[in-house]
Order: sequence, then C-alpha cells, then structure tokens
Amino acid sequence: QLTAGQVEEMVQQLSARLQREPDNVEGWVILARTYYTMRKFPEAAAAYEKLIKLVPDEPDLLADYADALAMSQGRDLSGKPMELVQAALKADPNHWKALAMAGTSAFDRKDYKGAVAYWERLRDSQAPDSPIAKSIAASIDEARKLGGMPPAVAAASAPQKAAPTSPMAAAPKAETPKA
Repeated sequence: QLTAGQVEEMVQQLSARLQREPDNVEGWVILARTYYTMRKFPEAAAAYEKLIKLVPDEPDLLADYADALAMSQGRDLSGKPMELVQAALKADPNHWKALAMAGTSAFDRKDYKGAVAYWERLRDSQAPDSPIAKSIAASIDEARKLGGMPPAVAAASAPQKAAPTSPMAAAPKAETPKA
C-alpha cells in the first residue's frame, strides 16, 4: 500500500507531466478521478474542465465534472454543474449519474414531479431487485408523497394523463444520487 505522501508525490508528478503533455486524455482522467477520491474537489473540477475541452461530449466525464464542481461549491448543483448534467443527458438520455443528479436537483427545488420522472428513468435502467433499485424506489416514494402524487403502485394502475415535464436546469444544494 502507498502512503499518503507517496500518493501526493505521484499526483504531483502526473500534474507536472500533464503540463508537458496537455493533450493526454488518459492522464487527465486519472488526475481528475484521483483528486476527487482525495476529496480535493476544486482540483478535480479544474482537471475535468481541461479534460472536457479535449473530450467535450463524453457523458461519463460531463457527469463526473458536474459532480466534482458541485462538491467544490458545497454540494450545490445550480449553475454550471446542472449545465453539465444536461449536456451529459443530451449525449446519453439514460446516463445513470446524470439522471441521479438531475433528480436530486429537482427534488431539492421541490420539483417532485421532475424528480420522479428522472428517478423513474434511472430505476428502469437498474436490475429490479438490486439494492440501488430499492434505494431509488424509496426516493421516488418520498418525492411522490411530498408532491402529493399517488404512490407508485396506484400511479401505475391509474390512467395516464400526460408525460411529466422535465425539471428546470438550475438547482440548489445536492450531491450525486439522492437515491
């Protein structure tokens, strides 16, 4: 196992290398994810910002950048993080992390219909009996209750009126998945 000092030294070496090789996509990915793991969110966001210039339409990177940026802003998804989430969803409408963050953002804005819509899409992409699907279902149930909507079972048997509207692109405080 590496010591914290050894990891820090390796990160510094990689950062120096990327100054010489600014187009090294793999290096930026490693650096950004390492900073995030180290909970150095501003540094992770800065690395993702450089990375997104090299690979602009990659939904995983857009969602990870949104997450790091939100964490560096005190878990606030409003503004640029939600722009990145929407870009990730444009590139992949079923991207799990972007759906989770969009749902959390809608929930935090008290847009419970929007949260349910995002989280139902997320739930539908999971194995039905998985722990994450159960967690997502609990979040959907909470949003339905708070939004005055019928429970999921009753909603499924009720006649469908219109598709839920998408939530707005701004949101206060949140972190990756609420679910």
